Amino acid sequence: MGFTPHIITVAAGEDIATKIMAFSQQGPRAICILSAMGSVSTVTLRQPSSSGGSVTYEGRFEILCLSGSYLLTDNSGSRNRSGGLSISLANPDGRVIGGGVGGVLIAASPVQVIIGSFSWGSSKMKNKKGDGSERARVSDSLIGSQTSTPLSQNLTPLPLGVWRDSQPTDLEDVHVDIDLMRG
Repeated sequence: MGFTPHIITVAAGEDIATKIMAFSQQGPRAICILSAMGSVSTVTLRQPSSSGGSVTYEGRFEILCLSGSYLLTDNSGSRNRSGGLSISLANPDGRVIGGGVGGVLIAASPVQVIIGSFSWGSSKMKNKKGDGSERARVSDSLIGSQTSTPLSQNLTPLPLGVWRDSQPTDLEDVHVDIDLMRG
């Protein structure tokens, strides 16, 4: 009844995004993408809101990461799905592109997508009296258990995106020799 994994196989030539959306509409549960494996021949990505529009890439791209979710919303008796997909892809040269999927996402090879479905925002999460007190107690106990971890680990906060002892590197002139004979 909680979290249920599903595997969707998308054949070459099929639209991955359409198949995921069709799966999400089969029932009242919300879904999230856990992983995906395969390659893509055509992808349309949304551009940042400042430039608007979208851009379509064609070629062969390996899926590095596919993530997203579709949640079931209830507005005045009308049930709708909200959410979307994000993808990171690598071309044969190793260059990475990605962003929010804003159109077609055509599989170039069979693509395996692992999806989790779960109940979200339903009245079943409240107790039978409908006051939500049981849900509040569970939530409080979870919060209490998260903060009960000892904070005396002497961790030094670092600026976001910075590794300890890292130095800026000019990647234009980097040459690395790899000796495969050393163990």
